[in-house]
Order: sequence, then C-alpha cells, then structure tokens
Amino acid sequence: MTDGNAVRKKPTATDWLRWATDGTSSLVLFAMMAMTCVDVVGRYFFNSPLDGATELTQLMMGVIIFAVLPTVCFREEHISVDLMDIWFPERLINSRQLVISIITTVAMSAVAWRVWIVAERTTEYGDSTEFLAIPYAPIYYFVSVMCAFSAIAFACNIPRYIRGQGPLSPGRDPSPPESSIM
Repeated sequence: MTDGNAVRKKPTATDWLRWATDGTSSLVLFAMMAMTCVDVVGRYFFNSPLDGATELTQLMMGVIIFAVLPTVCFREEHISVDLMDIWFPERLINSRQLVISIITTVAMSAVAWRVWIVAERTTEYGDSTEFLAIPYAPIYYFVSVMCAFSAIAFACNIPRYIRGQGPLSPGRDPSPPESSIM
C-alpha cells in the first residue's frame, strides 16, 4: 500500500516530452485502428472500401514510429542482438555505452539534418500522395524534428553513463522508471 500523503515528484522536461510523444503515437494508432475497422466493414459488408486508406496507413505509420522514437532512444529500449555481451567485461559496459551514445548522437543528428533537406526539397516540388493529394512535406518535417529529439535523447545518456547511471549500467533495474505523476 502507498501512503496517501506521499509527496509526488514534479514532472521533468523528459516526462513532458515522453507524455507528448507517447500520447501522439497512441492517438494516431487509435485513429489508424478506427480507420482500419471502417475500411474492413465497408469493404466486406458494403463492397465499398475507404478511399485512400492505404495512403493514410502509410502516413500514420510514419507518425507512430517517429513520435515514439525519442522515448525509445532515451530509455535505450531498441531491439538489439547482444552477441558480444557474454564476452564483454561488466566493468566496461558504461564505457561501451558512452561510445555508442556519442556515435548514435552524431548519426541521428545527421539523419535529422538530411531528412530536413529532403523535406525542403519535397516542399519545393509539391510532392503529395497520389490519391488523396496529402503533401508529404509536413510528415518529413515531423520525422526530422523527431530524429533531432532522438539525437538529444542519445546525448542526454552521455552524462548518465559518465556517472555510471545510464539505462544499461550494471546494477540498474532494466524496467522503465515509474511515472512521476501517475
């Protein structure tokens, strides 16, 4: 049981970012689920599928994936194959993760920069989806900004590993931290 008089921790910037990105991803996922239900019912019961459902699904998938990417990067919850972990000494894990965090910060920054350039080019050309004519540029800008936030999330892990308190540091609980409000 918890004490009803327990003091709640004030939300941090990372809490707000996580709530915003996770919330965005959840809302778009719900919209995609509803759209798919309407499409399936229309297709099989009324022989009239939802026009543009494929295009909307593609755009929504991009938003879902990239909206949650900064949170995944900050927590280091990526899908990974740990082939070398059994041979890697535990005392060097923080050093390894520090180097990986630096490399991924630079790489994700480069991805954000290049996607921004593609978004600008897409804006100039006026590229849009074929059937619904939805412009691609806002999605590309969103992807670029989320990649930039992901680079910042990787950069936030650098001092954490220097202090030995990173998400994958030895002795740390691998489960995500409890929400400070909920």
